[in-house]
Amino acid sequence: MDGNQTGREKRSLTSHELHERQHPLKTYLFFGLVGSSILFLSLLFMYVIWSSHNPPLQHFQMPKAFMMSTVIILLSSFTINNSVKAFKNDETKNLLFSLSGSLGLAVIFATLQILGWKSLYDSGLFLNGEAGISFLYIISALHFLHLGAGMLYLFFLCLKAFDNWNDPVRALLFFSNKHEGTRLELMNTYWHFIDALWIILFFSFLFSL
Repeated sequence: MDGNQTGREKRSLTSHELHERQHPLKTYLFFGLVGSSILFLSLLFMYVIWSSHNPPLQHFQMPKAFMMSTVIILLSSFTINNSVKAFKNDETKNLLFSLSGSLGLAVIFATLQILGWKSLYDSGLFLNGEAGISFLYIISALHFLHLGAGMLYLFFLCLKAFDNWNDPVRALLFFSNKHEGTRLELMNTYWHFIDALWIILFFSFLFSL
């Protein structure tokens, strides 16, 4: 009887450990990224089919703002990755600087995206014009929305990091909380996804329009 009970306790413990290991937010993020990937891949596939049946646009130049934003988002991935390292090393100052730096770079990226659309518009390339340009507007706008969602959560993480700035007790509780680390890891994963997504989209349009 005691042996059976011990066995059940072990199985229960194993199940509990697995539940702790796979945080629900990780599952939500996984399905969210899968859904977003399907959406963007479908649009990109339609664009590839269109471009294979149509010649490249004459005298088209990718807006310089889009090129600059590509460098910015790569830098932001580096800073957001440092935030995870800062949390693991209990570095309050570096954590706040990494998160706020990532948010600042994200704002610059978003500004450059708007300037890129303005450049297209000023060049006479409108949303309801050439199909290839319409794809560029729509897909980059969808990416912009995903970026905006990430920026909101990043702002939330910055506020939490700022709360620990001058409070050693709160900082101790923060760094000992595994769920806080999970939040940062999820943000890191999402941001790298946004980064990789933009790189793929940028070069797809750069070499086909």
